[in-house]
Amino acid sequence: MAALHCDYHPDCPLGEDEDGCGPCTFERDQCQWTDTSDGQSKWNRQRANNNTEPPTDHTTETGYYMRVNLSQGSAHSEARLQSPSLPPSSPYCQILFHFYIREESAGSLRVLMQQAEGSEAILWSRSHSTVSHWTAEYLLLGLHQQPYKVWFSGMTKMTQGSKTTGDNVIAVDDVSFLNCETSYQPPALAACDCSFEDGLCIWVQGGRDELDWLSRSGPTEAPNTGPAGDHTTGKGKYIYIKSTLPSVKGNVAELKSPLLPPAGETGYCVRFWYHMFGATVGSLRMLLQTVDPFEKTLVWQKSGNQGDEWLLVQSHVTLTKVHQVILEATVGGEAGDIAIDDISFISGPCPASDLCDFEEGSCNWQQETTDNFDWVRLSGFTHNPNTGPDNDHTTNSPAGHYYYLPSSSSDRAGQRATMFSPLYPAGKGACVQLWYHMYGKGMGTLNIYQQSEDGKEALIFSQTGDQGRLWRFAQASLLPRVQPYRIMVEGVKAGPTQEGDMAFDDVQLTDAQCPPHGVCDFENNMCSWSNLGGEVDQGDWLRSRGASPNPNTGPSVDHTTNSTHGYYLYVDSSVGEWGDMSFLVSDVFQPSTRGHCLRFWYHMYGSHVGTLRIYINNRKIHSGGNEEGILKWIESGNKGDKWQEASLSIKHEEAFWFVFVYQRGKNTGGDVALDDITIFPGGCYSEPPISPTDNYDRTSVGLAVGLTLLAGVIISTFLFMLNRRRSNMNQPTVLSNDAIDQNSVFDLYDCKIDGTQHGTESSFSFFNNLYDPSLHKTDTTVTSSDA
Repeated sequence: MAALHCDYHPDCPLGEDEDGCGPCTFERDQCQWTDTSDGQSKWNRQRANNNTEPPTDHTTETGYYMRVNLSQGSAHSEARLQSPSLPPSSPYCQILFHFYIREESAGSLRVLMQQAEGSEAILWSRSHSTVSHWTAEYLLLGLHQQPYKVWFSGMTKMTQGSKTTGDNVIAVDDVSFLNCETSYQPPALAACDCSFEDGLCIWVQGGRDELDWLSRSGPTEAPNTGPAGDHTTGKGKYIYIKSTLPSVKGNVAELKSPLLPPAGETGYCVRFWYHMFGATVGSLRMLLQTVDPFEKTLVWQKSGNQGDEWLLVQSHVTLTKVHQVILEATVGGEAGDIAIDDISFISGPCPASDLCDFEEGSCNWQQETTDNFDWVRLSGFTHNPNTGPDNDHTTNSPAGHYYYLPSSSSDRAGQRATMFSPLYPAGKGACVQLWYHMYGKGMGTLNIYQQSEDGKEALIFSQTGDQGRLWRFAQASLLPRVQPYRIMVEGVKAGPTQEGDMAFDDVQLTDAQCPPHGVCDFENNMCSWSNLGGEVDQGDWLRSRGASPNPNTGPSVDHTTNSTHGYYLYVDSSVGEWGDMSFLVSDVFQPSTRGHCLRFWYHMYGSHVGTLRIYINNRKIHSGGNEEGILKWIESGNKGDKWQEASLSIKHEEAFWFVFVYQRGKNTGGDVALDDITIFPGGCYSEPPISPTDNYDRTSVGLAVGLTLLAGVIISTFLFMLNRRRSNMNQPTVLSNDAIDQNSVFDLYDCKIDGTQHGTESSFSFFNNLYDPSLHKTDTTVTSSDA
């Protein structure tokens, strides 16, 4: 029987064999937990009653708990509650306890553990509580081959002038030990799968946080945030954090897996779906916590609004130690509900992902071994001045990650660095999209290839030269393949320079065909449009569908489908302050002698609608610190509950982009929305005049009239010239060799270019040859950004 005593497993009917071995409800006695305090503050066994705090215990509400009032001690006092000697434990051993800290108390509670060499390790600390209630916490104790002890330490540190609203009361109840038997075997990975239809499965809430994850079906309570249904069926349950009161900005909720064994040689893949929609969404992180040593490692995170849709995360775990998966959500504001659903664990590496933002690593993208340099994963700004991004594209913050190719004065023209994706199955994907950054006077060339499993390569995108100090969008149609294939991103050096850092981020494969350049209905994503971010951008344009939760404002349907299922972009007027600006930035467009037409649908309905403006910008203006550019269109106030069409003709002599800016009105009731934006070469033939809202004077009106007459003359001349050119229509078109703005996307379905080699200096003669009828007898379509 001695072997059964203190083995973490109750063998007797009443568990007598585990008396004095650590677990304790404090109902009968202290189970050999003893106070070892040196000061005036002491731990005491206390029965719950209405005259004490807490007024209830955790076990029965009327039972006993251990309590210390730190106000009875000095300004810097500690009270310790020591466990009995604990038996050796398995690597998966955990302690579960329930604690209570008085609201706004100056006291803190720590848990310490005796190390093998006799020193103490702090396992956990909680220094404040926003609400007085019992909270559960699970802590990792891990493997112990010899007996050991733990302590609960209540501490107070009153500084001069600090105040509390009452006693600094801390209490502990219901201490137990889980999975500590030395024969314990951890659950299979599949046991961690959870759809949250019947609770948290074997996952548990964290206790160090201020929030709990809540179960929900259907939409969340707060307007303008959260999912409309779960991911599994649309009608089931998911868990989420509530961002409205009593939650406040900065509150954290944790969800913890059971302790898991070392991942093994091939590791395992964690997959889950998340939803982060709202104007003030905080952050969601995935961490891995090990027992020996006690440390947390961040493996994935996402911050801010990610759109009104469920998105997939998958992370390949390769830890060689016992560990735990933690999902941690932080409140960003009242329109910041965060939800998760359908967690699953799969043995081995994760399947090739359709999307990689490089936040948790390379997503199994690999470096080429026969090139000259490697791409470098980085966060924040690059190390050379006057080149490279300051932030990543995913999070638009210094904390986000991207890959970049550093430039150096020792570089030689034609040197290259290549990264390639995992293999994708034949027939997978129709379009590849990514964001790239090419800012600097010494910029080289960025190429994207599609490589078959047999090594044959096809160039599907190329860009050369300085493209301005902003992230730019690229997309290319994928060639039909009968073999598995990979995507290759190649950077080619222009020569010796320290102003040629190039970068790429957010690579995505889509099964839908690439949308035409400049066309977006927002049904699948935001296409090449993005929020500006930074200090001048005080609010986000959000992708949403259905009616606005704000009453008497915003559209009830999108324009594309005229239904609640279609998507549009909008600015939430319930968030922010009067005058806040929200910037929406387009891709870059090349100059054209025919000009360009911007055509779009807008919705401005509500009692406090602000002002919507459209600007065009270019590198010269942008480099001077002007984020907006030149004003081209403006509309203000309530325009009724209907979608309205607008168009704007633009002529520009250099590469440019559009900027939509919405300035918030005085109050809520001012949602503004956009849908079905189309940008194409040529004139619009009609456009609304600039509103006089911005105090344009009579000279501007006269100038507008003069320009209108001039436009009539130009159109007449254009029609005359068009007649004369009809006889030359059979001549092949040749791409202009613009060293600064070569931005071409190729749809090459019939061209036999699999054997195209790369790695030489940039030349567009190959692209020009695509248009030579003598070289290609089959139909070939080439789509360029300035076409």
